[in-house]
Amino acid sequence: MSFGQVIKRLRRNADMTQEQLAEMLSVSPQAVSRWETDTAMPDISFLRPLSTIFGVTSDVLLEIDVARVNEQVHAYVQEILQLHLNRAYEEMLSLARKAYKEIPTDLKLASMLAYALRTGKNGESEENIDEAISLLKLILEKSLDNTLRFRATAALCRIYATKKNNKEQALFYANQLPEGHKLSAPYMIAQYNLMPEEKKTETYREEIVKYARATVDAMYALADPDFEDQGNDLSVAQRIEIMEMQLEILRLVYGEQLLAVNIDFYNIKRIIGCLYLLNGEQERALDYYEEAAEHAIAFDTYCEDASYTSLIAGGLRTLERIWWGLSATENFLERMATQPRYEVLKENTRYQKILKILQDFVAAK
Repeated sequence: MSFGQVIKRLRRNADMTQEQLAEMLSVSPQAVSRWETDTAMPDISFLRPLSTIFGVTSDVLLEIDVARVNEQVHAYVQEILQLHLNRAYEEMLSLARKAYKEIPTDLKLASMLAYALRTGKNGESEENIDEAISLLKLILEKSLDNTLRFRATAALCRIYATKKNNKEQALFYANQLPEGHKLSAPYMIAQYNLMPEEKKTETYREEIVKYARATVDAMYALADPDFEDQGNDLSVAQRIEIMEMQLEILRLVYGEQLLAVNIDFYNIKRIIGCLYLLNGEQERALDYYEEAAEHAIAFDTYCEDASYTSLIAGGLRTLERIWWGLSATENFLERMATQPRYEVLKENTRYQKILKILQDFVAAK
């Protein structure tokens, strides 16, 4: 049976007139008549109330064989994509309309229709673009499929940027895109020049800082000396090189006035020291432990109201000095007191001097 025939059968089984059904759905009797004669299809939003009225599932309402329908959807998608490859855009749109009309509950077909509406010469029609926008917004409203939602969001960003000349809406959808994908917010914003002129410099500087921090965190995990027994196939020398790269990244972004970034320099130089210790190079390790102690003290004493002065981070306020409940110097002392790796240095005068500097600083706080 067609969808209209199913509606007609269920209505008659319920001993209900077209007028009564129309009143329950807040539509005209003529609309119900058009559904039942298959001259029009109800909006997808009517499926739930129709299912409730007739006491059936939407599968029964649509007489759906789920496996068969999935096969049909897949076949339609492949055929539509082939027409796209052949640049047969009019045929592509015609088939996408047919497919979505036949299976109006499938949001993948809604996505394909939206794609066809804005592709090639089809996209030159304002009416087609408006229809595509409606379909894409429907997907965002109804779909739980992250891939469909991602594609709909990216498509709306493009449409508003290139077809509607509405940068505000384009920027709104760009900012809904997830991080870690090529089509991320920064990419789309740059691609379609969406950033207001007065905010460009500030925003892009903040993006550089954000991604620099993410890079440093990832490199930190890769080079961590405690990663020894967790499948790390990098040599100690390679991990030291990675940590030195971290320092260069931070210097490039923040400049020489490190302020809150002293905590990163403390951590990185302490880790490089630990890596040299793994290699049995005690004096090189102590070189970095001395510098780590200097950065720990610098972090514990920097002015929180100060701003960075580099070209990228210049003017940005520092973070509030909250770090694991301990100061950086207390953290270093605790590590020295509890971690077995430092045992080999206990009799070394340079190590003892570092320890005393930290102890004196903590005692004087």
